[in-house]
Amino acid sequence: MAWLKGHRVNRRWWRSLIAALSSALLALPGLAAERLEFFYGPFEITVRVDDLQHFADTGEVRGSLRPIARQLSPSQLDGLRGWLTRPFALDVVTVAELTYSPVGMRLLGQLGYLVQTDDRRSGFSALRASLILAAAQAPGLTTLHALQQFPLDTVQIDYALARELLGEGQAFFQQRNTVLTALETQARQNLTPASTALSQKMPEQPGAYPWERRTLEFENALRRTRPVADLYLPQISAPPGSLPVVVISHGAASSRQTLRYLAEHLASHGYGAVVLEHDDNGAQFEQFLSGMAQPPDPITLLSRPRDVTAVLDTLETLAQADPSIGRLDLAQVGVVGQSLGAYTALAVAGATFNPEALRQVCPSPTQSGVSLNLSLLVQCEVLAIATDLPASLRDQRVTSAIAINPLTSHIFGEAGLSQVEIPVMVVAGTDDFFTPAVPEQIQPFDWIASPEKHLVVMGAGTHFSFLEGDTSDGALPLPPGFLGPDARAAHPYLKGLSTAFFNRYQRGQTAASTYLGQGYLDTFDQSPFRALIVRDVPDF
Repeated sequence: MAWLKGHRVNRRWWRSLIAALSSALLALPGLAAERLEFFYGPFEITVRVDDLQHFADTGEVRGSLRPIARQLSPSQLDGLRGWLTRPFALDVVTVAELTYSPVGMRLLGQLGYLVQTDDRRSGFSALRASLILAAAQAPGLTTLHALQQFPLDTVQIDYALARELLGEGQAFFQQRNTVLTALETQARQNLTPASTALSQKMPEQPGAYPWERRTLEFENALRRTRPVADLYLPQISAPPGSLPVVVISHGAASSRQTLRYLAEHLASHGYGAVVLEHDDNGAQFEQFLSGMAQPPDPITLLSRPRDVTAVLDTLETLAQADPSIGRLDLAQVGVVGQSLGAYTALAVAGATFNPEALRQVCPSPTQSGVSLNLSLLVQCEVLAIATDLPASLRDQRVTSAIAINPLTSHIFGEAGLSQVEIPVMVVAGTDDFFTPAVPEQIQPFDWIASPEKHLVVMGAGTHFSFLEGDTSDGALPLPPGFLGPDARAAHPYLKGLSTAFFNRYQRGQTAASTYLGQGYLDTFDQSPFRALIVRDVPDF
């Protein structure tokens, strides 16, 4: 704890330094970009920034923008206008801290292929300056304002990459709305009124059993330190091997505390809940993002699933001498994971790595191509160890899984997810900027082979909506726009859906299926959150 307090002091000092550097940058005599030169092979088209500003303000294409506009469809033009004007609620210190962090530098390095200086060199340094300047001055950080703050009079832009990113942006924002409309129509087909289908005791309400918590150590040869887990045991008399078990895996830059509330809830319903503490926790990621440590080792993507196997092995050993642990049914285990923990859950559920899919989007190990999908930074890490990966990290004791905000599109791909044949629930958030819902959860959901699968899409949900604690003080200095609404309003959804899912697939209670439908979700009044649930993804 003393080290953590000292580290927070260091971090405050770092943020003060960033603020000073930002102020110094603002005090410099400024240049502003006047024109954009789009190059495509040997050809160049020049667009004046004031014509872009006019288009952003009015929607009218004029002057130098016309040659570019002729190459774009009406929907692409709408997407371009939205891309230029979409605000990012980031203050200047946060932008500076992000762009000086190792992850931010990697992102800027990739964007430097898109936005270059007038001699066609990487625009890395100029981009950093323009982002800081845009965030510091009204109207704040938008793509157009950042371009206007570019510290050279000419910005070189790779036209092919720009069109590719524009298309990806449409998929993230415009296509998302189309998908959500189709999902809502699907969810409400044959909807059973809640009043006739549901009992008075809802699964999101606390269960009947008190519980105790124990902390366990277990062995994983891939770990530098000895990992730990918290075991939540319900105080209930039960014969040996009869209590259902759920293992919970936290995300990156997180800890076992962030899903503690779910473990307590499941334990109150008679589950043995095992909450892992992976050693790639918040402290390690905070050091990395603050420039005080090396990037997380890609071997993490192998060691995380092994943690699940290792803790189950340890519990099997302890059960031989401890009757209270001997009550646990370790032959049929459920798993819940969030973010990188959701990847962990899918890996032990049978999803296999797909190096070929990764090579299509990753120019080299640890580096993705230019993309708005931040999760590719993590997915491309797999290439660094691709040749050493086993064919599967499946643990046969895992018989059902819930994956919250998983990254799946290329690390598993269609070939890898098609190996998942056990019951699965995938949970997505419409406002998740780190693992975007459409490419990382909604489209890949169709690739899962299991006939018993459920997709939950949380309206207004972000990457952090199901976590407990002050995530704003975690490894990333995240503003409210990324964190989203108060996460406590989303917790009842996860409590209820998880309990119903495991009651159905761990306990075999067919009546629990009633709570895995839209009628149940419509009983929640947890504004601004609103959830949809479907069994299949419609065509869109």
